[in-house]
Parts: sequence; C-alpha cells; structure tokens
Amino acid sequence: MKNYLSLESGFVVVLLLATIILSIFSFFFWYDLTFFVGYYLFIHWLGLIATLFIVVSIPVHFILKRLQSRNYKQILRFHTLGNLSAFMLISIHFTQNVGRLAGSIQRLGMGFFLYLILILIVATGILNYYQINKYPKSIRVIHKYTVIVFYLVMTIHLLQGFNIL
Repeated sequence: MKNYLSLESGFVVVLLLATIILSIFSFFFWYDLTFFVGYYLFIHWLGLIATLFIVVSIPVHFILKRLQSRNYKQILRFHTLGNLSAFMLISIHFTQNVGRLAGSIQRLGMGFFLYLILILIVATGILNYYQINKYPKSIRVIHKYTVIVFYLVMTIHLLQGFNIL
C-alpha cells in the first residue's frame, strides 16, 4: 500500500482540486477565454497543447520505463503529474465549450465521448497508482486499452475540429 501522505500525493490532490475549481469557473465564465490567438480561440490552444503533451508523453513513458527501469519512480512521477496537468487544461477546454454551446451535446460530438474516455483513464490511473482496488490487473488492462481508444477518438476529434472530416 502506498503512503497517501507524501508530497507527491499532495500534488495529485491539488491538481485534481484545481481541475474541478477551474472547470467550474470556466463553465460559468466561458466568455473570459474566448479570444483569438492566431487562427484559433485561446481555449482551443489549451486543448491542443494538453493533447500534444499526452500524445507525446505516453509513448515516451512506455519506452523509458522499459529502458531505464531503475529510474521508474521519477518516470512515473513525471507521467502522473504531467498528464494530470494536461487533464486540467483539457477539462478547462471541455467545460468552456460545454458552457459556450449550452445544451447542445450533439455539437460536442466526439469531444464529449473523448472527455469521458479521458476521465476513465485518469480514474483508472489513480486507482492503479495508489493500489486502492480489489482487481489491480483488471484496472491496469482497462487503463492501457482505454488509452488506445483515446488515441483513436482524439484523432477523429482533431480531424473534425480542423474541418478535415
């Protein structure tokens, strides 16, 4: 069983609480982040940057944990805190769009499904990391294969967002 009172656990809790608070704020005050930076809204840049981080960091994590197993704790710490930070940016992006499109779930389409997948990945990752589940192998399998679904749905979502599909 892991020590729940570590500094790293504190960062995880702070990131999750910040995600909730910033998402609520973003939902109710959506107009504050809808300004253009180049061709896209600022809120879309947040989603793109966070998605790019996830897309790059997951394969890097996969490779490094096999090549540098002695540094696994540092690799896992970077994976956990980095992806939770990306989840926070994506949550702001998502709630901003939900608030802006008020009641128009069909306009959210793949983005809504993608966010649900991301929540499942984060939840299974936390359960797996802190070993607070009865079925650790099942949770690990769900976590790994949900990441594959995330990549597929995220690709479709981006192609739709750039009006390619």
